[in-house]
Amino acid sequence: MAVYNIYGDSQLLYRHLTDETPNNDLFYMHIHDQCEILYFVSGAASCTVETETRPLIPDTLVLMRPMESHCITILDNEPYERYTINFSDDILNAIDPEHKLLAPFYDRPLGVRNVYRADEFTIPPLQLLSAMQTQNSKRGDRLAVMTYFFALLGEINRAFAAKKDSAYHPPQNKSLAVEASEYINAHLFDDISVQSIADKLFVSVSQLNRQFKKTTGFSPWEYIVGKRLATARNLIKTGVPATHAYVQCGFNDYSSFYRLYLKRFGISPKSDIENKE
Repeated sequence: MAVYNIYGDSQLLYRHLTDETPNNDLFYMHIHDQCEILYFVSGAASCTVETETRPLIPDTLVLMRPMESHCITILDNEPYERYTINFSDDILNAIDPEHKLLAPFYDRPLGVRNVYRADEFTIPPLQLLSAMQTQNSKRGDRLAVMTYFFALLGEINRAFAAKKDSAYHPPQNKSLAVEASEYINAHLFDDISVQSIADKLFVSVSQLNRQFKKTTGFSPWEYIVGKRLATARNLIKTGVPATHAYVQCGFNDYSSFYRLYLKRFGISPKSDIENKE
């Protein structure tokens, strides 16, 4: 992997990357506890967000909010170049306390209205993303990065407003994976199991597992645990004790929660808080 430019701090991670020979095994379905902007420059790939899969063409921008599962699938052995920005909501607290600039991330159904073409913007996103690159150091210059980052959010917000005004017609016949994901997200912290979901949808567990993983890249239980962990991490970082957060997020046993948290994030809940501070 070639890293052309990178900037990172406690609130934002900006990267310009290329995989000259991309390996599909390195691109797996995952869930963040932050918002993400992906700008696809070149390559041959598709992007799955929740249960929606779309082919990527050059100069496509994709948005993901916290807990929105997503995955890149490499379709051919062409160099895969992209920009990615991961950021926490609190980066906007000083200039946009009502978080109006985050409407494109949150004011829409999961996996819907989150893909944009370059011609939907007044200022091309690539122009703003390129301007974020700095030469001062590996960590870059925060002022330069933030200036163009906020401009990019403004452009996305305008494009989203236009997209929102256009009619959206959800599919009349939902797939099993869509029905299951909708049910899971409505009952994420309840006492649910794969068996109870299958019973609710009148299918077998094996059928549910097979169709759900085929569509999302996750098993239903991996999907549930991933979203619960992401939510718990957000709560912990806002000051909720880990011993309370795990219960609020549907985990029955703290020791199991601790092991899963450590495995997923590579850090314990306590150390995560200390790092933030």
